[in-house]
Amino acid sequence: TAIAAMGGIEIVLSAMQDHIDQAQVQESGCNALGNFASNHTANKTAIAAMGGVEIVLSAMRGHIDQAQVQEFGCYALGNFASNHTANTTAIAAMGGIDLVLTAMRGHID
Repeated sequence: TAIAAMGGIEIVLSAMQDHIDQAQVQESGCNALGNFASNHTANKTAIAAMGGVEIVLSAMRGHIDQAQVQEFGCYALGNFASNHTANTTAIAAMGGIDLVLTAMRGHID
């Protein structure tokens, strides 16, 4: 995407790292990363290479009680993993499956 090509992924990841305690920043960042990754293999690969999987998982772990962070974190992880074996493997290896299940159980409504 044009925004990603102009450094948008890096900017979002940087904002998420700089404001790790801010749930709204984490929510918006996860949403943006999910959008960047949606049906775009190169962006999925770039996000993972820049540490995006870890950053999203960290956001979810740090804001386990925030339903919107959990929702958009799951959205981002799903898009990272969709039709991308390397990302699927990485997410699983980093505990992402358990974290998604925890989010689903904790925010059932």
